[in-house]
Amino acid sequence: MARFATYYIRYNEELAPYDWEDRQEHLSALFSQDNSITFGEGVPSDEQKKNGFHYAKIFNHRVYHLKCNPRIIVMQFANSIDIPLESKFEQSVVKDEPSLFVIIDNRKDIRTVAIQNRRKAFSAPKRVAKIMEDIITRTLFNDHCYSAEILPEYYPADLFKAWQEQQKHAQSLRFSSSEEMTYDEIMQSVEKLKDKDFYDNSLMPSLLQLALEAKKAKYKHKFTVMPEDKKTALNVDKTTTFMKNLVTLARATKEPVELVTKEGAVFKCFVEPEDDSTDKIVHHNLDDSWLEMLFKGKKKDGSKAESEDMAKAEAAVVELLNSIKHMSEDIEKKEDAA
Repeated sequence: MARFATYYIRYNEELAPYDWEDRQEHLSALFSQDNSITFGEGVPSDEQKKNGFHYAKIFNHRVYHLKCNPRIIVMQFANSIDIPLESKFEQSVVKDEPSLFVIIDNRKDIRTVAIQNRRKAFSAPKRVAKIMEDIITRTLFNDHCYSAEILPEYYPADLFKAWQEQQKHAQSLRFSSSEEMTYDEIMQSVEKLKDKDFYDNSLMPSLLQLALEAKKAKYKHKFTVMPEDKKTALNVDKTTTFMKNLVTLARATKEPVELVTKEGAVFKCFVEPEDDSTDKIVHHNLDDSWLEMLFKGKKKDGSKAESEDMAKAEAAVVELLNSIKHMSEDIEKKEDAA
């Protein structure tokens, strides 16, 4: 299961372009084929210029347009990395090109971009977003006199602030443990929180043991907190042993807490948000084998993917995008941004 960071595109009108209203068509054109746009960075050397390179480093990519909706674009984005090796006492360098997936939802008035968080390929999704933003903006500005930004979606508020605001309407809180961190890693992280407010680790071994057994049995496990009487408010609680342990767990695993209101709205938030941290960007899960199938035409076991298999893969992509849909909030006049 791969984790995807949620970003979105915002267009900025700079010089009153005559075809501003066609901006989504312009974006489609940039991804119509693999070679419609080149992603790169750095000033090329004289040798690279002779060979027709416009950048010192090129990031290879390929695109796939969903058959069910061609305006949804799946892209495989690669990072060429030099790996030093030693063979028979001789130093050498080989090229590796680990990749990740980027999904662009370019349906009418939608601006969503989902970037896989895969450190083997790139240190963080924001690195990919920056590379894409630089080249897309340069191209759009040169051709159409407007720019674009690729911005992250952050969790809306810290836990206690959101809880205070929604207290009368709050139905429940849901805490989850990390799917990626081990028991020992979480306990080590817990130890570092001793000086924090609301710290309590007295129930931690029991809580983690429950989560561990749930994981072994392939259950999705969350600790749900709700008032005994459904008609009463879910009062803000910073003092009970149970709540302090859950807050400590959320801090240690860096997992968001879900606050669910009686109307069904869900607020995902951290105990203490830090807007400059990549960990605070909204993430969603998607089985990347679906995406690999779209490009390779083969299932996980290597057998050929039939048309119904491809349709299921596309449906999984659409389901993800519908759950993170970001509608347009473009800046149509430069002075409006002030």
